[in-house]
Amino acid sequence: MLFIEKGWLNFSTILSLEIKWVIYMNLLRHFDHAHNSDLTNWTPWYQQSLLLGYTHQAFKERGIEMGLWSQTDKGLCIASESKEILSKKFAEFAEDVYRSRLLENWTGELFPVKASVEDTERFVMERTLTASLGCLTFGVHLNGFVRAQTGLQLWVAKRSQKKPTFPGKLDNLVGGGQPAGISLFDNLKKECLEEAGIDENLASLSIATGTISYQYSDGNKLKRDVLFCYDLELPDHFKPICQDGEVDSFERLPINDVLEIIRTTNRFKYNCNLVIIDFAIRHGILNGDNTPEYSLLCARRNQLSV
Repeated sequence: MLFIEKGWLNFSTILSLEIKWVIYMNLLRHFDHAHNSDLTNWTPWYQQSLLLGYTHQAFKERGIEMGLWSQTDKGLCIASESKEILSKKFAEFAEDVYRSRLLENWTGELFPVKASVEDTERFVMERTLTASLGCLTFGVHLNGFVRAQTGLQLWVAKRSQKKPTFPGKLDNLVGGGQPAGISLFDNLKKECLEEAGIDENLASLSIATGTISYQYSDGNKLKRDVLFCYDLELPDHFKPICQDGEVDSFERLPINDVLEIIRTTNRFKYNCNLVIIDFAIRHGILNGDNTPEYSLLCARRNQLSV
């Protein structure tokens, strides 16, 4: 208490710091962050009565100018046209907003546009446009783990500093968006090879474990994501090798060390925190006895209504 007596910190300041630290240690904060969207300034857009996304003012106005959609009482509405025609219209729109620098990045990868997980693909659009138009998007994430004598260990990737999104952040061993024209499992196997050098025979042993969903916004983009999660038990001798330049390094860590990083830092890409927490719940690392927020963590793994 000497520092208090000397006036370095008063009691209320210490209490405030302690409260902030407890909040920071709470795993739920990662779910709060990932599901943070406020749709006040976003306009919904539909095909007939089906919600396909949300957009903000600049994209809304440009879309109206180009005849992409029309204004209605409930928001914006696109025409009920064929998949080919709509795909062409949204391709032209993507090129226009990219040329005008409304759209910051370009991948050339086509993502499906759907009203729900179960919906059929209505048309496709440039991947980087999906977040500006608040589309429902999908991805595959893999927990690569080893059963060591001391307990479960996870392989953790560190994203390349050259990545346009979240450079240098820690990541799952394998993860990627779900493009059009490929199944989830085939996409996972492709990403396994590209990101970690996991061959098809080994990748085929991956086990589907469920989904994580959330609705995240940074103000300019809206990610309405459903992640399809997989576990892959790897042999002790396995060493991941990145093939596509998207990962700078890998490290194999005890699961409790990984959870400590998640509890006390923001070093992981925001959605990877959720995937690893889900892994720890399913493998009994986090449970009702050692985790006060356990039931809430279980409940919040799927927060997006799709």
